[in-house]
Amino acid sequence: MAMKVLDIDEIEGRRITVPGMTRVLKDILVSKNMTTHLGVIPSGQSSSRHVHLESEEVVYVVKGEGWVETDGERKDLRPNYLVFLEPGEYHQYKSMGKSDLVLFVVYSPPAEVPKK
Repeated sequence: MAMKVLDIDEIEGRRITVPGMTRVLKDILVSKNMTTHLGVIPSGQSSSRHVHLESEEVVYVVKGEGWVETDGERKDLRPNYLVFLEPGEYHQYKSMGKSDLVLFVVYSPPAEVPKK
């Protein structure tokens, strides 16, 4: 097995544009046991409300401010916060600061990254 070092700035992102839910996702790494991506949510925009039925999700807030909401619970986010979601937990992220909300996300086992 070989070590991989990736420059995330060189990975092309894909823009998802839905009114109120514009964001950029960079698919970083997929391995046997996990999927990783970088999510960039512009100020005032949000992710879709979605679920990963079979994967745990760990989210590290790189920069920006916002919130994450699960069924009936909303928590504020800021840099260096970590979010853990169990499989089957519906959730949504929203950027509320002046800059983009940047999230580094890990799914295990691997999950498909949202397409819309």
